[in-house]
Amino acid sequence: MLRVALACACLPEAQALAQVDLAAIRASKVIQAVPTTEPLVIDGRMDDPVWAQAPVARDFIQQEPDEGALSTEPSEFRVVYDEDALYIFGVFYDSDPRGGIVNELKRDFASRDGDTAAVIISPFRDGNSSNFQVNPAGALRDSQSYEDGRQVNANWDAVWWAKTETFDGGWTMELKIPFKSLRFPTDEEQVWGINVFRLIRRNNEATYWSPQARQFNPYKPSSAGRLVGLQRIRPGRNLYVKPFWTAGGSTASIRNLNRQWDADLGADLKYGIGSSLALDLTFRTDFSQVEVDEQQINLTRFSLFFPEKREFFLENQGAFRISDQDSSGQGTTGRRDLLPFFSRRIGLSATGDPVPIWGGARLTGRQGAYTVGLLNMQTEAFAGRPSENFTTARIARNFGASSIGGFYTGREGSGAAGFNRVAGGDLHLNYRRAIDVNGLVMGSATNGRNGSAVRGALAVNENLYSAQVSYTNITPAFRDDLGFFPRGDIGLAAWDASRIFRPKTGSRLRSHEYGSSGEVFENSGHDGLQSRHLRAYTQQNLSDGGAFEADLDWNYERLTAPFEVSKGVVLPPGEYRFRQVLSTFSSNKSGRLSGSVGYTGGEFYTGDIRGGTGGVRLRVDEHLAASANYAYNDVSLPQGAFTTHLPRFRVDWSFSTRMFLNAFVQYNSATKTWLSNIRYRLIYRPLSDFYFVYNETRTAGRRDQRTIALKHTILLSF
Repeated sequence: MLRVALACACLPEAQALAQVDLAAIRASKVIQAVPTTEPLVIDGRMDDPVWAQAPVARDFIQQEPDEGALSTEPSEFRVVYDEDALYIFGVFYDSDPRGGIVNELKRDFASRDGDTAAVIISPFRDGNSSNFQVNPAGALRDSQSYEDGRQVNANWDAVWWAKTETFDGGWTMELKIPFKSLRFPTDEEQVWGINVFRLIRRNNEATYWSPQARQFNPYKPSSAGRLVGLQRIRPGRNLYVKPFWTAGGSTASIRNLNRQWDADLGADLKYGIGSSLALDLTFRTDFSQVEVDEQQINLTRFSLFFPEKREFFLENQGAFRISDQDSSGQGTTGRRDLLPFFSRRIGLSATGDPVPIWGGARLTGRQGAYTVGLLNMQTEAFAGRPSENFTTARIARNFGASSIGGFYTGREGSGAAGFNRVAGGDLHLNYRRAIDVNGLVMGSATNGRNGSAVRGALAVNENLYSAQVSYTNITPAFRDDLGFFPRGDIGLAAWDASRIFRPKTGSRLRSHEYGSSGEVFENSGHDGLQSRHLRAYTQQNLSDGGAFEADLDWNYERLTAPFEVSKGVVLPPGEYRFRQVLSTFSSNKSGRLSGSVGYTGGEFYTGDIRGGTGGVRLRVDEHLAASANYAYNDVSLPQGAFTTHLPRFRVDWSFSTRMFLNAFVQYNSATKTWLSNIRYRLIYRPLSDFYFVYNETRTAGRRDQRTIALKHTILLSF
């Protein structure tokens, strides 16, 4: 009966719309939420009587490939709610008898490699949203977006439920999102922003209920429609307690260097203050279940960037977003020249080794028109390092998608470690949804020595062109122990501009882009120009999701001190000019067999470089996939020659949407290190997990390190 009912409900959709006014269509997108007092069964079926009473939202609009046209496959959804949760039922028709493409089952699956549907919810309609995504097999992915989708935190996890079911002619989804998992106003009657995104991966077709311009990602709340009819909803007590225990053995125990076997207890607590603020407390914080960093080969003189992966620091990340970049290192310009707050500075040493965290607190959310973020963490004394206290605070006044704010970061140590304190302000202006202006000024004080840093950036992101320009200045005495900037004492001008061409619908080429970028580094002394990198590039995006890119680089480096580019290979001070060619190709990632290949060649300082990258992924089915990647460089210089190798191997086995086994092995020839990581995860209830983790590090000339860890968490809701 379900299949017959769904087939009858499918209304024919019209052909492509000509010269559509997307803004006018958005204004018409309104869906009524229907209240219910009857319990709903989350099973992916429209059996509950209340679904027949709920209005239906239809007529999804393409973003790609034919912007403004109606979707080639009909989609619809409806919304109901009770005193505890919001419920959404979606029907996604598919005329292909093979059904949708399911690439994987794991939690937080790759969002663009298979068929998916996502619900974007913005209770404050302020440019921030919570996003809930599923694929036809019922795998879950959730995220938060900030400042109208400019930043997306895909590592956020919430308590919610989803079930899907396939039928002859498509698939369905049924979501339950507790009000406890959302922040929203206190009004008796509310209007939320809502959008539903669907990706039909077979055609690489992206569609939205409320249309989205093609240059933007799915999580842009200013493009959302309106959800009306929500009355007298409350978040409830909104108290979560998450105790955990860990046990394991190691040749280098984290908390006690003299013991190989260890066990510990800890807890996290979350409490909703009103409907829009969240207080998080953590005691004896443990991150033993976190996946290891991917190794990188560094042929530059400056620090490499490794992203944050720890759950506690990733949640509500937007509250600590300063200027055009945040602790993920992603921003409007995609640069990482000056990150005022970088959470990996807390609880990790400079080499990435864990430092025990005694505990901490975080307060985030909204208070009227203000965004509030406050974080304080205390580490333990460890391996000769004194205990330290870290504080980050930020408050911003929001004006739609624009904001102005102030912030403070501080590290307080003891003895020779001293202190480091940084304060500043930032401004973000958004104009016509596609133009962003950012400004940042900050000053530091470190044991009596003061410094400053400023940054300004302009970004334009239109349908057929994009451009970014920025200037960053960091004085020699500036220091930010809770931030990240790979080069100090700089005046940096950077830019990137491109023109995008989009062939007519039906072409195998989705778009092709031509552009140029550059960066010029100077310092505060009399040395003047330090580095200059200029690039001309072209990129072709295929209709199936594959892409080809070719770059031509002109480089200038001025070395004021000897530079050891590899062990025993030292470049003397002087001026160096060299050119390089780079190219990459990646195939359709939704296929059972996909891959990529890249080449680097040309000059390298006073010598030559030849390098390549390659990768292949085999998807046996939605349960099992394996991949191998390899990066290689062959450098020849008058001072010596060397090669680098960086192979990576990964196997992902999903028993179901709640149980996973992953193995990851990599080798870094620069450090002569093999690293192995095996993780088993069982999600036995939402946000309650059991982990088994095995790590092994083998470095030439050093003792092997092996760690076995068990971690069990349970989420208690009150």
